Amino acid sequence: MTGGPELFGFPPPASLPDLRWLGPDYVSVLVYDLTQGLLRQDAGTRVMGVRCEGEPELLATVDPAGLIRAHDATFPLQVFVSDGAGRRWRLRGRWTYSGRELGSAAASIDHFWQLLSAEGV
Repeated sequence: MTGGPELFGFPPPASLPDLRWLGPDYVSVLVYDLTQGLLRQDAGTRVMGVRCEGEPELLATVDPAGLIRAHDATFPLQVFVSDGAGRRWRLRGRWTYSGRELGSAAASIDHFWQLLSAEGV
């Protein structure tokens, strides 16, 4: 991500083969999706940094044939932003991807943010 926010603490994609369903670079996907969500709330938001505070929680559901058809990945994050008024914030929360019907034509991936705290910095 040239010119993007500073990124810290994310495990290398190669060390998390269970996240291949998010693409070859899950970090870029996550930061893009997170940024787009914040921009929908405040078009002047600027994401300055994202810190992954630990290993993602991974939960897979296997069908009777042994294939993974559902997968959740939850990341504990700190997100450093500047809002449209120029105030700086540290947001702490959990970013989750939920993949359903993976490996089929009906596959879908949704994501959501659970804000745990917001403090001015």
